[in-house]
Amino acid sequence: MREIKLMRYFKLLFLVLTSIAAVALELEYDVIGFVNDEQVYGELIGNLDDTRVEGFLFNEEGTARYFIGDWIGNGEFEGYDENDEYYKLELATE
Repeated sequence: MREIKLMRYFKLLFLVLTSIAAVALELEYDVIGFVNDEQVYGELIGNLDDTRVEGFLFNEEGTARYFIGDWIGNGEFEGYDENDEYYKLELATE
């Protein structure tokens, strides 16, 4: 009986530790860029295990665009919004 309780404890401990690790792998990036001479900014969400990022971008008037793209290295991202408009973004340094 004690062995069964111990196994249940280890299973629960394993689930908790793997869940914490999965949450810790999510990354957030504050980005800026230009599209058609218009500055955009926003926050992208990604995962440490993948280059894919997504999030909302806003122009100076506050119009939101949903962006899906990839981290391409050196703090740069590229991808498209829901209207298939191309963006090249970089990490915001402010």
